Amino acid sequence: MTIRVKVTATINPTEDEEKVLKAIKNLVSQDKIGKMDIIKNREKQEILIEGNLDLLFPLKNKIALRRIQPQARLLLIKNKRDNSSYLLLNKQVAYVNNVSLCESRYESPLGPITIEIICDDSEELDLAIMWLTEELDMLSLSG
Repeated sequence: MTIRVKVTATINPTEDEEKVLKAIKNLVSQDKIGKMDIIKNREKQEILIEGNLDLLFPLKNKIALRRIQPQARLLLIKNKRDNSSYLLLNKQVAYVNNVSLCESRYESPLGPITIEIICDDSEELDLAIMWLTEELDMLSLSG
């Protein structure tokens, strides 16, 4: 069972690289980051973070605190392609340590943070989606 997670965000010319990195780090477990790169080419700069599913514990908790699990689940199901799926998150909202789901890349003015979940098979992907969007006990999150 191998579930990989890729988190990416474009760094626009008007953006501070550290602020984009902070926005991403607000969504992931920093001690679970397996790989982090800043990819630069002529057209754009992009931050790439990779790890396992447990990289997304902070995102899972933020989704639960906002009580948007059903919306996140619907988007992940809608965005399924073979054995992978993705969520788009507003970069500016992530910077202030919150989460806002985007249905399209154009909903986030500076471009979204993309969370991609890649699995070995579709059953594994369904389990990953259920884990990320399951209903949690709110008392255990706030305590």
